[in-house]
Amino acid sequence: MQKIHLLETKSTNTYLIDALAKGSNYDEYDVIYTLRQTAGRGQMGNIWESEPDRNITFSILLRPLFLPIREQFVISEIACLAIAEALDCFGLSDISIKWPNDIYCRDKKICGMLIENSLTGSRFSQCVVGIGINVNQTQWIGNAPNPTSMLLKLDREIDPIAVMDNVIEVIIGYYEKLKQGKKNVIHDLYLSRLYRREGFFSYQDAENGKFFMARIKTIEPSGHLQLEDPEGSTYRYMFKEVKFVLPCGVTKE
Repeated sequence: MQKIHLLETKSTNTYLIDALAKGSNYDEYDVIYTLRQTAGRGQMGNIWESEPDRNITFSILLRPLFLPIREQFVISEIACLAIAEALDCFGLSDISIKWPNDIYCRDKKICGMLIENSLTGSRFSQCVVGIGINVNQTQWIGNAPNPTSMLLKLDREIDPIAVMDNVIEVIIGYYEKLKQGKKNVIHDLYLSRLYRREGFFSYQDAENGKFFMARIKTIEPSGHLQLEDPEGSTYRYMFKEVKFVLPCGVTKE
């Protein structure tokens, strides 16, 4: 495994994917990282804002040739669990996973990710897992509704490289478990760390705009979210089809 430091780049995911497309030879678990990402990308075209030299953004290459495409959500589960456990180690409390793959500290977002896959037939050829963690940033100039950072929560600065190293170590550990066929164990651990995993909360259907109360019933291995309303009716959603209504009144997909 090699860790390649870029002084500055638009996006570590873009850099790694472009390099692979041009024939660069990277091995599984190789990492591209930077403290200065200028045009970070999130899910569905969202922008990831990262103050220079205050946070860590990195991308790790996986080659899950053994994994059927229909089971791709387990890669998100692995990355989420690794980040949550790494943040635990630095003394943060109340770390949870907001479906599908945001990391929350209480009701605020501390980390996001973008996973981009390439396929060969019905199997993966490569998977680039891009992760951005708010480490020492304290102000955001964009429209992120609920950001926070390790510094804001711990009242002390943290070494961003140490955070990345910890996350990578745990990702590799979970990925090796996946290779051993322990995807059910991984899935159960993911469910146990879900944000709003217990109780009824407010949601908004992204298609019709309707607000409703529901509880998380389960997350399917495919990644679909099942919500159950107080009358017992179940609703099934994929990414971006439902929004979480946050305590401040801001809806978040």
